[in-house]
Amino acid sequence: MVANKPEPLIDSVYARLRDLILTNVLRPGQKLVDRDLAEQLGVSRTPVREALGRLAMMGLVEARSRRGYYVKQYSAEDMTDLYEFRRILEVNAARLAAINADPSQIQEFEDILIKSDQLAANPSSSANNAKTVALDLQLHQLIARASGNESLHHAIKNLMDKVMCFIWVDWVDSRTADPVSIAAAHHEHRGIIESILARDAEAAAKHLGTHIDNARGGLAGMLKARDDLRSAVLAGSSSR
Repeated sequence: MVANKPEPLIDSVYARLRDLILTNVLRPGQKLVDRDLAEQLGVSRTPVREALGRLAMMGLVEARSRRGYYVKQYSAEDMTDLYEFRRILEVNAARLAAINADPSQIQEFEDILIKSDQLAANPSSSANNAKTVALDLQLHQLIARASGNESLHHAIKNLMDKVMCFIWVDWVDSRTADPVSIAAAHHEHRGIIESILARDAEAAAKHLGTHIDNARGGLAGMLKARDDLRSAVLAGSSSR
């Protein structure tokens, strides 16, 4: 009887590969070769293969028939669908969080607001932008948790892995990071948190909906430009 690979190792490999994808170290469309990844992570190929399968189920990786695994490359249409779904979930979570957040969670919201103000006071730093992304994720996860609805919390937690790919490109990647969108997001986060602290459910829902709409609009333009450029390049290649 062959012993199963220790689950903690598989979880570790999965988490490390996920982080490499979310931070765009492994780029959209990149082929993922299990032998190379195993060497890079210092593990055997078995946990890498299992981790790639899990990442495919999460939608971060796609399995192409007879060609192996590739980092999922989202189109502008994919992003729009994802953010529409995100809006449905998170607007309701914000509304519920304003009603249901307990005292310890209220303190967490206050702490995030303080840290967010500190980061906003030192813009244009890639290190601070990375911290801002981490704080953004912390805020959205806290809203989901404070909603008091475990199913909603779980759905948002799974969704945020896909969303983080876009947030990282928009805020941290030096080739695409937009200081204006980062500053606007800080202002929007402040509105969300202050509404939750005031127990104003409708204001919290409105601020979060606006936040997601603005993020979607900025990303749609960026992804459309990328897709148009790719189409032009492919058209030029085929005409030669």
